[in-house]
Amino acid sequence: MKIVDLHCDTISSIQKNGQSLYDNDCHFDIKRAQKAGIGLQFFAMFTMPQGMNELRQILKQVEKYHTELDQCQKYLHPVYTYEDIITADSIGKVAGILHLEGAEALGSDSEILSLLYRMGLRSLGLTWNNRNLLADGVGEEPNAGGISSKGKEIIYLMEKMGILLDLSHISVKSYYDALNIYNKPALVTHANARALCNHRRNLDDSQLKALAENGGVIGINQIPEFIKEEGKPQLNDLLDHIVYISDLIGIEHVALGSDFDGDDVLLMAGVEEYIRWPQLLADRGFTHAETNMILTENALRVIKAVL
Repeated sequence: MKIVDLHCDTISSIQKNGQSLYDNDCHFDIKRAQKAGIGLQFFAMFTMPQGMNELRQILKQVEKYHTELDQCQKYLHPVYTYEDIITADSIGKVAGILHLEGAEALGSDSEILSLLYRMGLRSLGLTWNNRNLLADGVGEEPNAGGISSKGKEIIYLMEKMGILLDLSHISVKSYYDALNIYNKPALVTHANARALCNHRRNLDDSQLKALAENGGVIGINQIPEFIKEEGKPQLNDLLDHIVYISDLIGIEHVALGSDFDGDDVLLMAGVEEYIRWPQLLADRGFTHAETNMILTENALRVIKAVL
């Protein structure tokens, strides 16, 4: 199996700019991803919380995703079950998982979640940074609340349906609430270690340990302000987060979550640079088996347990 990346915002970007998923000037496209060794990519849909029209904007992104699936069917394979990932690998295609970043589009309607599931949704983050009807996000700290009664209902439904739970962007209380409610391994698709960079979206040691107890994984984020508080971060600074988290909770809980097209500037110029990662990890002392765990196996373990 090839590299698994747990988060990119490319669908949101190309839905706005009209470009193709196969070849574009964003951080990610299928043409470069195949050359770089990407086997599975999570494609996030996102719209800024506005209190209205979120569902309309998300549905437009769903349509863009399916249009690109049609146009890229020689290279891209949609994932609805774990077996689809195996199939994509066997026929040399990139597997794609459709993700919703922030559940504002659901409102308080479980029927909308069911509808999006029919449209291919297999991964969901309850909040962006703000409070919604399901949970509080990190933007509500230091006095943030947790998961609402409707949020609990949605989490139970996600578990029953086989939808991956992403705890990126969520408040601290919501984070622990969700881990207590969801009885499957969880993802934190794009975040780093707060001990190395005190960003509100990074996880502190207690949160990381709770994620390990849950059996989940954290995808390492490439946005510079998530990596280093002062100065321009280098790749070794990002690798420091992998080493730190691996030492703290075990290498089996570390994966990749680039956040391609989630910000203008990332540590890597684009997905094409993933081809360097096996050697980068080897240079930091990771064995071949450990490298495979970080690049592929850890994320697949969680995905298989849920899908």
